[in-house]
Amino acid sequence: MDKSQKPTIIAKIKQSFEKSTAVFVINQNKMTVANSEDLRKQLRESSSQYLVCKNTLARLAVTGTTFENILPHLGGQLALIFSADITASAKIIDEYSTKNDGKISIICGGYDGKLLSTADVKMLAKLPKLDELRAKIIAIIQTPAQRLAVLQQAPATQLCRVLKAYAER
Repeated sequence: MDKSQKPTIIAKIKQSFEKSTAVFVINQNKMTVANSEDLRKQLRESSSQYLVCKNTLARLAVTGTTFENILPHLGGQLALIFSADITASAKIIDEYSTKNDGKISIICGGYDGKLLSTADVKMLAKLPKLDELRAKIIAIIQTPAQRLAVLQQAPATQLCRVLKAYAER
């Protein structure tokens, strides 16, 4: 790599850090090219980006971002996963690691200025996706209103039954 290209690459990586809401660091030393492409495809579907870069460039790019706390973990054959939906990406990474006999391993993650351990990422993988959570919240909010509407209609329905019974006499 030419030295004149490095600042551009560092700027692109830094931009990925700044645009993402979550970042995951994975060890991918047992991955083949086919495995890597398969994981990239799955992550792309959840609006995530899979990036393999030199650790030195990643260290320079992460400096000064909210993900600076992952800096000590950047070493070895790593890949970075930049994500907009933290639960969807964590789910994909965890499932891929389990299905492919540990070809990748989760080292750490970062979210909202906090360092996430491997256990934290695995816990996130068990949570429902963001869209599912939103749907559940909306259902919870709507349920009391629906019950209130049913209760308001109940007296009118009972009154109609009483009047109908009275009219039949």
